[in-house]
Amino acid sequence: MILVEHARTHTSGILLRSLVDHGLRVQTVRISEEEPLPDDLSDLDGVVSLGGPQSAMDDEIPWIEQEIAFLLEATKKEVPILGIGLGSNLLARALGGTLAPADPAAVGFQKINLDPTGRDDPLFRGLPWFGNWPTWSRDTISEMPEGGRLLAGRPDGTIDGFGCGIFAYGIGFEPDWTATTLIERAEDHSDPIAGTVGDPDALVATLRRSAEPIDRQANRFAENVASYLMPIERVNAGVAKDIHH
Repeated sequence: MILVEHARTHTSGILLRSLVDHGLRVQTVRISEEEPLPDDLSDLDGVVSLGGPQSAMDDEIPWIEQEIAFLLEATKKEVPILGIGLGSNLLARALGGTLAPADPAAVGFQKINLDPTGRDDPLFRGLPWFGNWPTWSRDTISEMPEGGRLLAGRPDGTIDGFGCGIFAYGIGFEPDWTATTLIERAEDHSDPIAGTVGDPDALVATLRRSAEPIDRQANRFAENVASYLMPIERVNAGVAKDIHH
């Protein structure tokens, strides 16, 4: 499977470890460093597109169009796909959804609720219906792709998670981030999103107090991805795309 990274600062240690621990062979593609996405998708068992500090609407970035086309092709071939943060917004664009600049930027540790559909989805099994999650995005989904189902959102109506069919998931927040990861982002002055944090010291203090549940949620989400969306037994059996729920 392919793990697409958009910045060295936006890796996914927990998710990668979970996938590897479950027996999956993972190739990391650092697309922002001009590493190429595969042309042949016939043997591709899954795609995870991670977050990043870029805007999914910035078509001046040369690889944005390339990744959107790749995600669309993978969807057509019924490859399991998970987009997180920036990856979610790119997936939404690939499937015909529309984006808008987040105003203000969705950053920090925010209240996000699972929609009734999301509560029943195995990707969120064992996770809180009403919880707080790391968020780090410059864009928001203003309209889901046609046929998409709402999985998660904020009290103000912001779309934070969607699914299309049984193969494609877009999660607008960062469910795989630990408290340490979010603290690192908030304290990284080179990250353009970090400058939108209103009170970094207050955010860091909150994260330190909430580190245990944040880390527990991140581990559980990573476990769900590896055991439900891209389980090794389906790969070994040659039916990686035969997903039912």
